[in-house]
Amino acid sequence: MTLKRPRQATASTASLMRIFTVPEDATSTLSIIERKLSEDLAGFLGESIAVQEKPLPEIEADFSAFEIPETPRFVSDYTDEIMHNLVAHSVHTASPSFIGHMTSALPYFVLPLSKMMVGLNQNLVKIETSKAFTPLERQVLGMMHHLVYAQQADFYQNWMHSANHSLGAFCSGGTVANITALWIARNQLFKADGEFKGITREGLHRALRHYGYDDIAILVSERGHYSLAKAADLLGIGRDNIISIPTKGNNKVDVEHMRQVALSLAANNVKVMAIVGVAGTTETGNVDPLAELAALAAELHCHFHVDAA
Repeated sequence: MTLKRPRQATASTASLMRIFTVPEDATSTLSIIERKLSEDLAGFLGESIAVQEKPLPEIEADFSAFEIPETPRFVSDYTDEIMHNLVAHSVHTASPSFIGHMTSALPYFVLPLSKMMVGLNQNLVKIETSKAFTPLERQVLGMMHHLVYAQQADFYQNWMHSANHSLGAFCSGGTVANITALWIARNQLFKADGEFKGITREGLHRALRHYGYDDIAILVSERGHYSLAKAADLLGIGRDNIISIPTKGNNKVDVEHMRQVALSLAANNVKVMAIVGVAGTTETGNVDPLAELAALAAELHCHFHVDAA
C-alpha cells in the first residue's frame, strides 16, 4: 500500500497575494475552492437529514494537534479536510429531525450575504471604519424601536442617527445582551448626583454609600437564564444577589410572590436594581406575565429588563 504524501506549499509573497486578494478569474484555484465549498455546504444542508453518528472521542481525535504546523498548507487541501472532519459531523439545525433548544436554521440567502460581511470586514466601533454599515445598523435599530414604541417620524429624524445617543445596541449573543442590559440598569440607578461622580467613576461601594443602600438585588424567575448570574458577577453585584422567584404551575413567575420579596428586601434597606422578565424560558418556552412585571417595576421605581429569545 502506498501512502499519499502531502503536498508541500510554499510561504512566499506571491502565494500570500493569491490568498489575500480577489481571484484573477473564474478558473483560478480560489474560485474553484469557493464554488466547491458552496456546493458541498448546499449538499450538506439539503441532503444530510441528521448528523452522521461518529463517536465524540473520534471527532476529538481529529482535532488533537496542539502545535502550529511549521510548513504552510494548500488552501484546497485544508478545505477538503474541513469538509471531511468539520462540516460532515456538524449538527444539522435545519433538519426536520432536529429539535434544538436555542439554535435554528438560517435562511439560505444569509450565505451569499455573509460574503459581503466577511469580505468588507467593517469595524462598527467608529464611523471612520464603518461609514455605511453604522448608519445601516442605526436604521435597523430604528425600525425595531418603531415596531415596539411607534414614535412619530420627527422622533426618528432627531435621534436615529445621533452620534451622542442610541436607540439600542446589537449584541453578539444572549449572555452579552443580558450583561449589557443590567450594566445599563446599574449605571442608571447609581448615576452621577451632586458631588458623586457616578458608579462608573467611583465604583459600587461608594455608590451604595452615597445613595444610602446596604445592598442591591435583581429579581427574576427561577427559570431565569444562568447568564444573569454571570452579569451579576461581572458587574460586582454578586451572584447571591440574583434572587430567584418561584414559578406557578404554568412555569410563569409568581408576580405577587416577587412583590412580597421586594417589600422584604426594602425593609432591610436592599434596593431592587432590576426586575427581569423571561420571554421564553430555555427549558419550557413559557413567557412571564410581562405587563404585570412592568407595572411592578414602575411601582418599585426600578429597571425592567426582558430576557427574550
